[in-house]
Amino acid sequence: MFSFKSLAVFSTLAFGALSALAVPVLDHNNVDANAVVVARCDCDSVPNIIADVTVAIAPYIYTLQHTTSSNCTVEALSPVVLGIKAELSTAIVNVKALIGQPAAVILAGVDVSAVVSVSVLAKLVADLIIPLFVAIRVCLGVCGASVLACVLPLFCSLGEVVGALVYAVLSVTAGLLVGLDVAIVALLTVVVDVFVKLNLSVLVSILGIKL
Repeated sequence: MFSFKSLAVFSTLAFGALSALAVPVLDHNNVDANAVVVARCDCDSVPNIIADVTVAIAPYIYTLQHTTSSNCTVEALSPVVLGIKAELSTAIVNVKALIGQPAAVILAGVDVSAVVSVSVLAKLVADLIIPLFVAIRVCLGVCGASVLACVLPLFCSLGEVVGALVYAVLSVTAGLLVGLDVAIVALLTVVVDVFVKLNLSVLVSILGIKL
């Protein structure tokens, strides 16, 4: 299960360089003049952010899926990885902007009058992660041994950003969707081998994946 201990382990990665907390404002209409509330933001919900970034990285995933031994090079893959990381980083900032917002804002689905369930959000997260790591598996399978040592760090750094996004989602939804981490893990079994190959120990720890 996702725990406060896991939050502490990952806090530097996810909430350091990408710090973008919602700004608290003073409610002058409140009887207590010192009361502080978080302004309701005009933000996308977590489900919409995840759905949008999944679409945004699809062209990059397509490129990775069609990598061959002849173009599996650092020069060819670096722009692809950087593109994915940029999209994921934007998603992290957008998710963090939801900190302190009500559940109706954080978890709004297509029908904004209703919030999504654990299973729905877990599937959205899995639909983002699985195709990406399946494509990475393809690359690792076709890269020659001499190139693999140079390519692995690229994908490891990408895995860290994926982990930061997962951490942000679990943090923002903590207390709203109990068991989200467990539901996500149940769907990610098909790519755990890639996590191991890349030694993504922090992501594995955050999700509580049993290896």
